[in-house]
Amino acid sequence: MTIDTFGCLGSTIKVSAGHYVDFSNPKPESIEIRSIAAALSKICRFGGHCPQFYSVAEHSVHAALLAQKHGCCDDAVRAVLLHDATEAYLGDMVKPLKAMNPEYAKLEQRFEAVIGEAFGVDFRMWNDEIKRFDRAMLKAEKIAMWPTDATEWVGFSTIGHESVNFVWWTCEDAERKFLRTCVGFGLHVRK
Repeated sequence: MTIDTFGCLGSTIKVSAGHYVDFSNPKPESIEIRSIAAALSKICRFGGHCPQFYSVAEHSVHAALLAQKHGCCDDAVRAVLLHDATEAYLGDMVKPLKAMNPEYAKLEQRFEAVIGEAFGVDFRMWNDEIKRFDRAMLKAEKIAMWPTDATEWVGFSTIGHESVNFVWWTCEDAERKFLRTCVGFGLHVRK
């Protein structure tokens, strides 16, 4: 199979801020929070298979607020808030497909390192907290979106239930609230 590269500019994508980010050589200076917020606010969780639109940005904000509620330090909360920031550049790939694509995992690791460098976030240091609150959110999302689905998703019996006030933000609200949460936890938002 031949990949159609029509319209491509090497290995780059143009981001909402107007500049290009290179997949083969991403640089911290090309990463900025406004582009991340804009993209995550428009990407739907679960590959779009939700009863209503639910953005990765809303998921990330709720996860960060759970981390704060449970007493995590600001560094950990920032890591939880940005745990899906790679998806602003790589898209949100559903978990079974992600597991089948090791090249995606390599790109994700590369972008995570660059995003961490850009914002001073050590994702490895806070990996346990990221997993804890991402998984808590996944369970809360499943219960909220599919309350009549009695299917036990793998691992759910090992984590408690968290109460999350899902509002199903619009893209505009999700972007604004994501940025406000970034500022609230000390992430620099360039004009």
